[in-house]
Amino acid sequence: MTQHGPEAVPSYRRPPLTEGGSSRRRRHAVAAGLIAAYLVAAVCVVAAHRLVAVEQWLALHLLVLGAASNAVFVYSRHFAQALLHARPGSERPAHVRLACLNLGAVAVLTGMSTRLPWLAVTGAVLVAAAVIAHTAGLVAMARAASLSGRLRIVVWYYVAAGTALVVGATLGGLLAGGTAASARWERALVLAHAHLNLLGWLGLVVVGTLFMLWPAVLRTRMADTAPRCARQVLVVAVAGLAVAVTGALLSGSFTWAHWTAAAGMAGYAAGVVHSLRPVVAEMRAKPPRTAAPVALLAGTGWLLSALAVDVVGLALGGTTAAELLGRLLVPMLGIGVIAQILTGALTFLLPVTVGGGPAGNRRMTEVLEYAWLSRALFTNLGVVLLTVPIPGGPRVLAWTLVLIGTGSFPALVAASLLAVRRPATATGADTAGTADTAGTSDTAGTGGAAGRRARPAGRTTLALGSLIAVLAVLALIGTGTGVWPGHSSGTAGGATSGPAATAKSGVPVAVTLDEFSVTPSTISVAPGTDLTLTVHNAGGMNHNLLLDGKHGTRMLAPGGRQTVDLGTVTHDEQAWCTVTGHRAAGMVLTIRTTTSTAPPAATAQDPSMPGMDMSGGQSSPAPAWRPYDATLRPVTGGTEHHLTLHVEQATVEVSPGVRQRVWTYNGTVPGPVLHGRVGDLFTVRVINDGDMPHSIDFHASQVAPDRAMRDIPPGGELTYRFRADHAGAWLYHCATAPMIQHLAMGMYGAVIIDPPTSAPAATSQVLVQSEFYLGAKGGVPAMSKLLAANPDLVVFNGYADQYRHAPIHVPAGKRVRLWLVDAGPDEPSAFHVVGAQFDTVFKEGAYQLKPGDPAHGAAQELDLQPGEGGFVEFTLPQPGTYTLTTHRLADAERGAMGTLVAR
Repeated sequence: MTQHGPEAVPSYRRPPLTEGGSSRRRRHAVAAGLIAAYLVAAVCVVAAHRLVAVEQWLALHLLVLGAASNAVFVYSRHFAQALLHARPGSERPAHVRLACLNLGAVAVLTGMSTRLPWLAVTGAVLVAAAVIAHTAGLVAMARAASLSGRLRIVVWYYVAAGTALVVGATLGGLLAGGTAASARWERALVLAHAHLNLLGWLGLVVVGTLFMLWPAVLRTRMADTAPRCARQVLVVAVAGLAVAVTGALLSGSFTWAHWTAAAGMAGYAAGVVHSLRPVVAEMRAKPPRTAAPVALLAGTGWLLSALAVDVVGLALGGTTAAELLGRLLVPMLGIGVIAQILTGALTFLLPVTVGGGPAGNRRMTEVLEYAWLSRALFTNLGVVLLTVPIPGGPRVLAWTLVLIGTGSFPALVAASLLAVRRPATATGADTAGTADTAGTSDTAGTGGAAGRRARPAGRTTLALGSLIAVLAVLALIGTGTGVWPGHSSGTAGGATSGPAATAKSGVPVAVTLDEFSVTPSTISVAPGTDLTLTVHNAGGMNHNLLLDGKHGTRMLAPGGRQTVDLGTVTHDEQAWCTVTGHRAAGMVLTIRTTTSTAPPAATAQDPSMPGMDMSGGQSSPAPAWRPYDATLRPVTGGTEHHLTLHVEQATVEVSPGVRQRVWTYNGTVPGPVLHGRVGDLFTVRVINDGDMPHSIDFHASQVAPDRAMRDIPPGGELTYRFRADHAGAWLYHCATAPMIQHLAMGMYGAVIIDPPTSAPAATSQVLVQSEFYLGAKGGVPAMSKLLAANPDLVVFNGYADQYRHAPIHVPAGKRVRLWLVDAGPDEPSAFHVVGAQFDTVFKEGAYQLKPGDPAHGAAQELDLQPGEGGFVEFTLPQPGTYTLTTHRLADAERGAMGTLVAR
């Protein structure tokens, strides 16, 4: 390229002195193949799935962890060598690092997709190790360099980016391992992880590289202000990112911390804006007119837009930030920023590093730039459409534009690599002595043998890429990502949008889906009616509606609409959305015949909901779920016990696929178990971190309730002291009115005071039985539902069928003690272990059965009313699997079951 002064534009045409040109080209060609493969995989994910949570995660990580990270590994080292005039040593360590990165990336993607947390964590460790080694290599190169250019500061952008990814990968490993103590902490970790990986690892690399890449792709002189500006921006951007990530993490504990995160991101955004000063000056000297600078410019524009949205979302609070990030992740950041900047950079860099000279450079550039303006317009118009809520038809059009504009680039990369391998016929254009090794628009469009050969290759490849994109869109339609305009019938004239509707045979009834409701919620039909529904998804998520969970609509994208014939109705039935958790959240349509005597409006949270099938086909808990440890630890310390209880609000999984808002002591349902002996003194400090008054009532205490059990305002605290005068299994709970609501929301726990004469047991476990009344959208249940005393779930230790998913292991042939507390608020317990008999029963402070009594026999149940407690002891002489349950079988079917495994 033409030089203007000693360092007007960084030189990429001359490889480092100790590195063979052919070896260098092979390495960059392999990297290009890897990048293209990850891009193809991301396109396939978009085409094969419906962009729900898991697939969106997978598509973005294929871009970030796969394509973009490979590009960063290869080209940051390449740029560092050029900027530092370094003499690299052996290439083997770089190859090992690249292999470790890709092995780790595949492990992360596979582990999270298949719900194997150990594999995802292992992958995160490999990725972090590869990045640490890569970053250490850059630092060593910078320190050893005897010469350095004015832009050597860019190398420290790469070092800062590597540091950000190491921390981000660590947080990702914690997320994969399910260490988040609550939904609020999980959201905080996700926000910090996303900001470090997207705006640290990739954002810092993009901003730093643009200082030298932008004048190179424009083929103009670097602005004199660029070096100083680069140093300033690095400090501001890194400081802003650090503050933003700290605020995101603190938001897991403090509600005010989102302002800190927003302020940090505002600083980061200011740094990015400041970095554009030399960019604007260089554009004035030579405006962008080719594929590479236009793609880089468009990607930078989307980056600024994404930062603005992110700052606003963080300022509004963590939930809003998470929702905005989730909705804009793939279109704005994934496609608009990452994919577009990646394709722009590769369009310039591949000919430089792989072309092998002016002739090969021009051949590759011809193919890579083929129809670049149309592809750029398609891509950016598609991203614009995808960032706004749009109905099914335009959404399909948007994906069509994106897949043609960006999805065809991997095919162009492959074609360009093949084009450069073909020997060229010497022409004046090919052999003229020129320093321009990057391929410019001036040479790309002037013809010559290379140009004439490359244009047909570009047309063929683009046609092939477009065909693949069209097939991908057809797959999108087939899997329900959207519908074409006019594909389904419109709203029927006789439809109603109220809570109930009456259907006539063959006349479509309009049904609207939203988060998380179905309107109307009940349809009345005469027996024998042919029921037809016109279903419209008015929400912002994908939904469907299936009769008995089996047949009905396809998965409808936001704005999607479909008319479906459900067949002849002869009896009461239900239809619901089959997306995990949506039925439990309230997306149920009840179909009642006019002759039915059944009660109206069956609720969504009934015992037949997904995840509550007691036939053994129930779904599994989420990968991050961890069972409540029922083990009763021995009493530690002396006769005084100190404990701090924080009142916290969270949204937790209470059954597979069912998340519910809860109020807790120390973030768990039930709260911590207090264990002591008769005569011990307990000092409990209660801190109200919630947003409403709460209190605590220890049944194990004998204190005046008007003082010790008074309400604690938000931000306040109370110290509660009592002496355990009597043995028993005692309940503690929130006593704030309405007490039934606070108990039903999870504010309870157990106090175990050992009887002085109890014999040792090989193992002791504590089970607290309670109920969940699920609220609309996982929120607080209505008082009318609580007073009806018809729970959705009955559970042991806060999760339906918890110890069926995670059985309790006990020793065979040795004494087992199970403590029981019934927290209610309404359901009694009839505790029973199938295949066992209790030789000891202790209930409400007294032994009802004890070995050694003259009339000693055995018991089959421990019956408890809400608020009561006790324990049973037994021995399982034979190894095997035993079921623990309540013999109130309706409650057992609602989730009050578990498994003991004797070995």
